[in-house]
Amino acid sequence: MKIAGFAVVLGIACAAPLHAQDYPVKPVRFVVGFAAGGASDTLARIVAKKLTDSWGQNVVVDNRTGAGGTIGADMVVRALPDGYTIFVGDFGPNVLAGSLYAKLSYAPLAGFAHVTQMVSFPLVLLVPAASPLAGVKDLIEQAKSKSGGLVYSSSGVGTSPHMFIELINLMAKVTTTPIHYKGGAPALVGLVSGEGDFSMVSVSTALAQLAAGKIRAIGVTSAKPVARLPNVPPIGDTLAGYDAVSFYGLHAPPQTPPALVAKLQQEVAKVMQRADVKERFDSLGMDVVASNTPREFTTFMKNQIELWTGVAKAANVRAE
Repeated sequence: MKIAGFAVVLGIACAAPLHAQDYPVKPVRFVVGFAAGGASDTLARIVAKKLTDSWGQNVVVDNRTGAGGTIGADMVVRALPDGYTIFVGDFGPNVLAGSLYAKLSYAPLAGFAHVTQMVSFPLVLLVPAASPLAGVKDLIEQAKSKSGGLVYSSSGVGTSPHMFIELINLMAKVTTTPIHYKGGAPALVGLVSGEGDFSMVSVSTALAQLAAGKIRAIGVTSAKPVARLPNVPPIGDTLAGYDAVSFYGLHAPPQTPPALVAKLQQEVAKVMQRADVKERFDSLGMDVVASNTPREFTTFMKNQIELWTGVAKAANVRAE
């Protein structure tokens, strides 16, 4: 009986590399926790198309919105660990959710097999075209003087726009009030519709409305200016030391075989290093940052969780 049991274990161990070598043999699903049209959706569709061409298997994007992206994350955590359901993760569900939700159904760090980072990118601080706010200094002064403070549209509780604005609040010692939407694109629609004094989204999400003249950019979250918005100053020019950059990465269900996780990382890295892909992301204000190994990405996630959990606690941010 012991020999038979050992044979089963040995068979499973040997099967994983073979499975990884053959992968994929059927369509792969990229789960996105936010609405279509936002930055995470745009990135997912770019990478999905290139992988579909490379693999000869469809990679489909499945938008599962709600609860700051955690609905989509939970769906992937519960999926079979076979490489066919992958989460296109970002700041909210994969960095901050553990400190925001009292009864979160998964652990952002230990609850996934972290595959690879794909891009990093700054966000852009926006106001309606007719707003009297000319810059970050004006926004801070108005937030201090206006009864009840200013209101901003957010892509969801614990998302990077939410937390990056909370960091402004902490550093400037002001209070602003969020209206939470189900993604960056709906938040931007809210701003254009007059449902807030300002907003913050990815550069890629803002470009069309900026070109149409419906909104104005008054600051970027990175320490240096962004090539796509060369005349927009960093927020750090007003708030010394301010520097916040978001990211997207891929996360597989827990217990996904390491050989399969490594195969996914290698295949995605090939796509991300293509000149046409880099050019596409550069046009969206995103920098390609493909992890060298899944372990490297796991370490990155650990550091991000520790950093931003501290900010969330200082700002007393909790999900309702």
